[in-house]
Amino acid sequence: MLRILFLHGLESSNECPKVDFLKSVSNCYAPKIDYTRTDLENNLFDAVEQFNPNVIIGSSLGGYVASLLSSYFNIECIAFNPAIHSRPFDPMLNKLTSYSDNTNVRQIFVLGIDDDVVDPNITKELSKNMSHVEIEEVEGLGHRIPVEILKNIYNKYLL
Repeated sequence: MLRILFLHGLESSNECPKVDFLKSVSNCYAPKIDYTRTDLENNLFDAVEQFNPNVIIGSSLGGYVASLLSSYFNIECIAFNPAIHSRPFDPMLNKLTSYSDNTNVRQIFVLGIDDDVVDPNITKELSKNMSHVEIEEVEGLGHRIPVEILKNIYNKYLL
C-alpha cells in the first residue's frame, strides 16, 4: 500500500477532508505541524525516516517543505501551490535549504491559476531551472485545495 506523508499549509490543519481521503486510499501520515518551531527540521527528518513514505504531498508552505524533503530524501512529491517564494517567513530548515538539489525524482507542482497568495506565474518561472519539476495548472483553482482537486491529482499521478 502506498505510504503518503501529507504536510498541511501554514494556516491549515492535518484534520480535513483531504487527509480523510488520503487515509481511505493509502497509508497516510499527516502530522500537525508548527512551522515556527526551531526543531521543525529534526521533526520532519524523524517523520520521513520513521514513516518511510513513497510520496510526500504538501500544500502551500507544506508544498515548499515537501519539495525540499523530496529532493533531500529522493522521494516523489506532489506540491499544491508550493510557497517556494512569497512565504510570510522562512521556517528553520538549515540542512534542507542548504542542500544541493541533484535529484531526478519527479516533483509535480500543482498550480492554481487563480491563486492570489502564491503567484503561479512566479512559481512557473522559478521552476524552469528545476528539470525534475512537472507543472500541472488547474483553471479556476485558487490557493485553497478542495478535496475533489486532490482526488483528481491523486488519480492522475498516483494510481
